Amino acid sequence: MVSQYGIKYAVHIITNHFGPLVAKVCDCLLKKGPLPLREIVRYTELSETLVRNCLLVLIQHNCLQPFLLEEEGGFGEVNKVSSLYMVLFDNVLHRVRFSKFMAIVSQEFDKLCVDLIETLLQHGRLSAEQIFDGFRDSTEGSSSGRVEALQENMHKLVKARYVERCPISEPFLALPSEEEAAPVRRRGAKSAKAFLELETLEQCVLVAAVPPEGMRFLFELNPEIGADRDKVENNSSSNTGDKRKLDALDSNIDGGVADKQVVLWRVNFEEFIRRLRHKICIETVRARLDDEAATVFTAMLDASRSEEKKIKTASSVPLSENSIYAEVIKSEKGRNMTLDYVISVLVGLSSSPPFVRVVDNSYIIDFKHTIEVAQTDEVESIVYKKYGKDAYRMFRLLSKAGRLLETDKVYHGHVLRRSRSLCKFEEMVI
Repeated sequence: MVSQYGIKYAVHIITNHFGPLVAKVCDCLLKKGPLPLREIVRYTELSETLVRNCLLVLIQHNCLQPFLLEEEGGFGEVNKVSSLYMVLFDNVLHRVRFSKFMAIVSQEFDKLCVDLIETLLQHGRLSAEQIFDGFRDSTEGSSSGRVEALQENMHKLVKARYVERCPISEPFLALPSEEEAAPVRRRGAKSAKAFLELETLEQCVLVAAVPPEGMRFLFELNPEIGADRDKVENNSSSNTGDKRKLDALDSNIDGGVADKQVVLWRVNFEEFIRRLRHKICIETVRARLDDEAATVFTAMLDASRSEEKKIKTASSVPLSENSIYAEVIKSEKGRNMTLDYVISVLVGLSSSPPFVRVVDNSYIIDFKHTIEVAQTDEVESIVYKKYGKDAYRMFRLLSKAGRLLETDKVYHGHVLRRSRSLCKFEEMVI
């Protein structure tokens, strides 16, 4: 469930980026939930053509996901399939983080990769040919060399999972089978909601829309395309056969063939959020402990990255001492550490506050606790700057206690006086 303030903020973002009409459609879907086209037209009181165009804008910029939902028919009727539209709330919020995403790419790759990411962030989803068209004239070198450089950099971004194939345009959610639906209570027309009782609708749709892992990050290099394309374009006597060859090349650049649908690419927000999440965890460990602990913690993140399937996972997979040390010595700072020293650092990481848990001689990163520590530090910093030292000490005492405390105990425990800043903080708490 999205709070009213979250909806208000998301609509504000869409209004600034795409105008009030698109924002009106977005606001309707956020408040009412997934709806078919006719219902959106009825609630927004806009024309069907205008609503369609607004939906296409949101789809183009990865803020909307259409899907097909199977529903039970009435007595003696067959099941019917409805086409619904659902706003992707998280993707709307990601639009204010574009500058952070570009900063991450600029730290790892060259300017051409940053420009490619900026193009996708600006236009939402594009085919490889559409992405490359804007760079052909600006990139130095021969025509074939330009295309080859663009493809190589695009391949780097896909390999790093910063760019991915767009999800299925309209994934299909079928009703559960009798075995799956047995433990779930149904109530007539609410069967579709019963199906989604254990998982939210958005999660089900996103899982159904994601392409297979082997295809999601597959980008085929074909450096001959640029030369062949220019040869066809520069030939003034090109005939119908040449035009067909050019169309085939346009399809092949996306890794398909001429008779297949063109592959569209978009920025993978999940990977950027994962990188930002890892970054705040590393900085929290560095602030609470030291640089050596941050180095070992970073190595653990790298070692468990391939097994991290979800963004908001609570913990990593178990890692042995040897696997952690093998990852530590890959970095320049880690090569100065011995195995015994790394083990001593791991002991420090597993102490209070425990960023790492020890289970059967294996080490597991506690993402949940680490993020909570980072959030607490951030809030305490805000309280200290805004309300002063006394209010900060009281907030810290209440935060550690994790329960209600009498006012006299708070004053007696820290010998606090009722200063002006503390009174302001008390008013905020009340």
